[in-house]
Amino acid sequence: MDGIRAETAADEHLQVLIRYIKNEWPEHIQHTQSSAREYFPVRNELSVHDVLVLRGSRIVIPGSMRTEMLERIHDGHQGLNKCRMRANTSVWWPGLASQITHKVENCMYCREHRRAQNREPLLSTPLPDRPWKRIGIDLCEHGKENFLVISDYYSRYLEILHMPTTTSAQVSLKLKATFARYGIPEEVVSDNGPQFSSEVFKDFAHEMDFKHVTSSPQNPQGNGHAERAVQTAKRILQQKDPLLALMIYRSSPHSSTGVSPAELLLGRKIRTTLPTLDKVLQPKWPNRQHIRAKDAVEKWKQAFHYNKRHGVRPLTPLQPGNPVLARLDNQKTWSTPAEVVGESTTERSYVIATEQGALYRRDRRHLQALPEVGSSVEQSVEPNTPDVQASSGGSFPDPKKTPSGLSQTRSGRVVKPVQRLDL
Repeated sequence: MDGIRAETAADEHLQVLIRYIKNEWPEHIQHTQSSAREYFPVRNELSVHDVLVLRGSRIVIPGSMRTEMLERIHDGHQGLNKCRMRANTSVWWPGLASQITHKVENCMYCREHRRAQNREPLLSTPLPDRPWKRIGIDLCEHGKENFLVISDYYSRYLEILHMPTTTSAQVSLKLKATFARYGIPEEVVSDNGPQFSSEVFKDFAHEMDFKHVTSSPQNPQGNGHAERAVQTAKRILQQKDPLLALMIYRSSPHSSTGVSPAELLLGRKIRTTLPTLDKVLQPKWPNRQHIRAKDAVEKWKQAFHYNKRHGVRPLTPLQPGNPVLARLDNQKTWSTPAEVVGESTTERSYVIATEQGALYRRDRRHLQALPEVGSSVEQSVEPNTPDVQASSGGSFPDPKKTPSGLSQTRSGRVVKPVQRLDL
């Protein structure tokens, strides 16, 4: 405390401030010395006690000690709110809140150990304009056996194929057999598993002439359609008779479309163990407009409940050249500095380059934006009450230009009369 007293006595700006406090403040801010103007909005809260300048019960720290005091406030890396609360109990100077914000946001330790970023609003995939145009594929394991799950984005039709091995060649073979039954889709969506990112699978996609789309690594939500299909497939595989359960799934109306997957893919209902009239089994395509409208409503409901449940918040889009911290494979902290190279082919996905020159593709949620180099801290006064307006010293209200019939506070704020209804 003696050090603060000594620095206060040596601080020319605080000495000017003390003279104003002990004597009298000018009526208007423009008549105040420039060094004291930043204190003018809170002048009624300032006092002098034992050489120290106080704002309420908080010590006004001299300019020479503010950097050190900011470090003390941030000791323990408690986060923005706790640092502000800690400062509010003991110290103050103009612009403290914004300087705390800048300090915390630029602390590399805090950034590296920050929690995972919030989820963004759910992006619903538009319904394709016809069956088997876009399919999702994924691998799953059940009872120590591996299966390839194929799901049509339009009809939700499922194929569950046993996999002797999970190599790219075996996946390609199973897909080729499926294409022989239903045709080649235009687009195949998968995650970035080694079976789907190999040269063998790339060659297969080129041979079959379909577009292969992958979700961002470590972001299974990017392939949400296939993820949900895997959950359905696992429930089917748990049944006593999985093949019968699969047939029942294919023949049952889907909640998103109101029509069975088999009817949407094949154009007819399939015969099952339930007795069915022959005319019901005749080929007949469902109304496509009705299917599209119901699918849109169901996806809107899903997005609404997802967003509400997870408290989603959109993240600021990144631009090429933006510095970021990334969470790479198996990293528990934001420990990889990188730079954004550009956007990837899928939404909210970016290509980044690390300091070693390695390129990665990551979802926006796994990239923490860093402040641009050279960003400055805005100097401002943080009043205790919303009625006190912060001033920057640039332009101030002129009492001579106040409209007639209106009064002013000592700080120059215009007080407007209450408007009452003529009842």
